[in-house]
Amino acid sequence: MKVVLVVPPDTPITGGNFVSAERLKTGLSRLGIETHVEKFHSRMQGYDVYHAWNAVHVGKRLLEHNIDPQKIVVTWTGTDLWGDWAKNPQPIRRALSPLQHQVVFTPNAKKRLLADAPEWDDIVEVIGPSVDETLFYPADSPHTREWPPLVVIAGGVRPVKRSAWAIDLVETARSRLAYDFQLAVLGPVRDFEEWERVIQASKGKPWVHIVGEIPKDSMREWYQRATIVLNSSRIEGVSNALMEAMSSQALVVATNIHGNRYLIEHGNTGFLFDDTEGLVEAFRFVMENPEQSERIRRNARMRILSRHLPSHEAQAYAAIYRRMAWSLCSRGCGL
Repeated sequence: MKVVLVVPPDTPITGGNFVSAERLKTGLSRLGIETHVEKFHSRMQGYDVYHAWNAVHVGKRLLEHNIDPQKIVVTWTGTDLWGDWAKNPQPIRRALSPLQHQVVFTPNAKKRLLADAPEWDDIVEVIGPSVDETLFYPADSPHTREWPPLVVIAGGVRPVKRSAWAIDLVETARSRLAYDFQLAVLGPVRDFEEWERVIQASKGKPWVHIVGEIPKDSMREWYQRATIVLNSSRIEGVSNALMEAMSSQALVVATNIHGNRYLIEHGNTGFLFDDTEGLVEAFRFVMENPEQSERIRRNARMRILSRHLPSHEAQAYAAIYRRMAWSLCSRGCGL
């Protein structure tokens, strides 16, 4: 069996879909499945399974380029569901109707999808994403964390990540709490208008450090150094950056949205906030309650170890591929 994991054409190598596809490729290879990762292009041929990492920007386009629907599985990764589908589901529903295999990350995501396509109940599966806990692990000592306290925001700079808003949030926390928080903005530029907002918001603020794109292998060090890892997103599927941070035993403060609620139990594995006041209170707790904060960090890593192992993710997808292969073999595919 020859599988291709297809990501949107504008995805950088540090982007969430690319990271997820590379991680799954490693897991599938360990199961003996030949797997490739490609950015979508119009001449994709020669694979037994086409796995689209984004239902709208890859899955729909594979169908438009006459790939056999029986060979396609799509994973709804975040903006496709909570953005594209939420705005206007019916054209997407019609376009994807030939597909027999769809995956979402969370039960709540499946519920949202079925609200507009109830007939898909039998073809939508829930497979939680994973993180390599051998790459993202805790520091040997809490003294690794920096002073003044470092806040890290990780992810491509684009509107849904609201990186410019993160600067405003940390500025308010600095003013209210009188701590010299330093903010490191990590990630590639995905949208130049949002990038310009980040540049403007950071002017005259020497405590804002725009670091740019960081190799995946170097991210663990940033998570270990951080007092807080901040997520200011408007939309998330399940954030790779948050899973990596939690696996590294970082303390996460994140917006109270569907994908983040799946990972974070408020006050137990991290903190969720609805507005600026909620963020300030979360920052205050972290700074004033070091022992409880260490407990939350440990709980966060245990959450990852108990539910997000790469081997489980790979086995779940491999089972789908095998069902697809058997279905094709009934038509004489020769697999």
